[in-house]
Amino acid sequence: MSYDVPQFSVLNDKPLLYVSFGSLGAGDTELMKRLISAISKMPVRALFNVGEYMDAYELTPDNIHISGWYPQPSVIRQVDAVIHHGGNNSLTECLYFGKPAIIMPYVWDGHDNATRVDEAGHGFYLHRLNWTKEELAEKINRMMSDEKMKATLAATSAHMQGQNGPVKAAKLLDELVGDRE
Repeated sequence: MSYDVPQFSVLNDKPLLYVSFGSLGAGDTELMKRLISAISKMPVRALFNVGEYMDAYELTPDNIHISGWYPQPSVIRQVDAVIHHGGNNSLTECLYFGKPAIIMPYVWDGHDNATRVDEAGHGFYLHRLNWTKEELAEKINRMMSDEKMKATLAATSAHMQGQNGPVKAAKLLDELVGDRE
């Protein structure tokens, strides 16, 4: 599904972030509001996935767009960086499209994925409760300017896209189903 990035009333020539913590994490409106407040003061634009909690947000800054849902793979393809909870789908989509991420995990696979992203130079692990606006801004700036990180992500993306994963997965599923017939 394609997605057209909305026009913002400001900063349309600045980097674009996507912030999503999945349906479970969207309920942490305190964190989302804190992120909105911090990012609103940066020279970036951001798309925030707030899930079923649209009513919790009265006013949004001019460089922030909120929605209850985005077609995530299409959005990630178009943004400059992502802030997410570290779920396997979000992680894989970021790597596939070569996008750096700040992972703020809260459960399950997120903690391990955040550690691996940080160690592999694909982004940063940031504790979801223990961060400052300055630390967040520094990580976002590094994701936009770190040439080594960009090269690492480009290599990872090229490798993943060259593997033709969906075709391989379909063949494996066909073999599995064929064995049961």
